[in-house]
Amino acid sequence: MAVRKILSVGNALIAIVAGALVLLGYLLPNLLGGLRQYLIQLAVTLTAFAVLLGIVNLASVHWKRATAPKAGASNVYSAVLLLSLVLTVLLVGFSGPTGFWSVWLVSTFQIPVETSLVAVLAIVLLFAAARLLSRRLHWASLLFIGAAVLVLLGMAPLPFFGEIPFLSNVRQWLSSIPALAGARGLLLGVALGTVATGLRILMGVDRPYGD
Repeated sequence: MAVRKILSVGNALIAIVAGALVLLGYLLPNLLGGLRQYLIQLAVTLTAFAVLLGIVNLASVHWKRATAPKAGASNVYSAVLLLSLVLTVLLVGFSGPTGFWSVWLVSTFQIPVETSLVAVLAIVLLFAAARLLSRRLHWASLLFIGAAVLVLLGMAPLPFFGEIPFLSNVRQWLSSIPALAGARGLLLGVALGTVATGLRILMGVDRPYGD
């Protein structure tokens, strides 16, 4: 327990000192700008190694599932994931990040999967809107449903009518003014929360890196 406590305190000191130096590097660029840049590059390198470690752990877990004696759907899914991982690494390593095969993988698999997820998200939002209207009928819910319907009608051409300019203008206005204002408010909230969390870590109040 003593060794664990020492490691926890050491991790806290490293995080506090590194965070304080990076913050001071922004305030004193002539004095600590080079050190700040070095610490940021070191953090990026450590993040890359963490991603690589996560990929290795993912492959290890699914290898155990794929080679498990009990056959089932999870074994097949794990085998497909491992095969996809190996083929992706080989093709991208052979052709490069912007090569033909890399672009082919993104356009053939990545983009259709993301499009399907967006379609599922639209269905989930419509289902949530229906439940909202059935459980709590309020002017805010009606406003939400009306804005969603106008956006959908403005994006999708109607049969026998094609694209209606009025709906397209309304959709563009909703996307550029109210939706953008809400997105900026969310980003400001995330930024304030990140700053507050960073200050708590710098002061040693929160220790996500140890007990």
